[in-house]
Amino acid sequence: MTIYKKTTVTALLFLIFYTFTFLPCRCCPADNRDYIFAPADYSHLDSKKIRSEAEKDFHLYFNTSDKLLKEKYLNSAMNKYYILSQINPGDIDAYIKLGKIYDEKNISELAKTYFYKALNINKEMALANFYFGDYYYKRNDYKKALYHYKIAYKNGVAKTYDFNLKLATIYEKLADLSNAKKFYEISYNIKADSRIGEKIQLLNELHYDKSDYYHNIREYKE
Repeated sequence: MTIYKKTTVTALLFLIFYTFTFLPCRCCPADNRDYIFAPADYSHLDSKKIRSEAEKDFHLYFNTSDKLLKEKYLNSAMNKYYILSQINPGDIDAYIKLGKIYDEKNISELAKTYFYKALNINKEMALANFYFGDYYYKRNDYKKALYHYKIAYKNGVAKTYDFNLKLATIYEKLADLSNAKKFYEISYNIKADSRIGEKIQLLNELHYDKSDYYHNIREYKE
């Protein structure tokens, strides 16, 4: 009896394997068995509503201190911007936001991929260059950060205290003390921070503009 049962079970499993492996699929056209790999159809979705929700989640992420909520908002925004990028492959804003989201998640390759997708559409896009500059600034790649920040600065990104301070910091790290002082002064004029005032005074006291060492550095860099 036991042998009979085992034989029956084995035969049944073989029949199931044979049916799904060798016989044509009867639930779909015989010449289209890979229908399950067809791309999702997003054409029926309301892109305006999805964008509104994505923007809300994106801003909530940056304005919420609770770690669990931040992760929830970031993931929600990521999913919605991905859908927008599928609805319209030319959606530069979706690419920019996905780049920023993956930067926040510290997934470098995907962040760069989406920033490049945005810049391939418009290499002068201010927000794309600003966020890409942030990406490199956080990773201490100051030359690349400056490259993108300068494009963002030229094309209308808000010239805030923090942005000018980042530029000043980069120029100081790259030994361009003249521009460092310039942007420290712009920052100070926006917000009179005593620490920035001390930095400006220190640079003034260096008399770097009369230093042969400084001029040699600038000539080398130029």
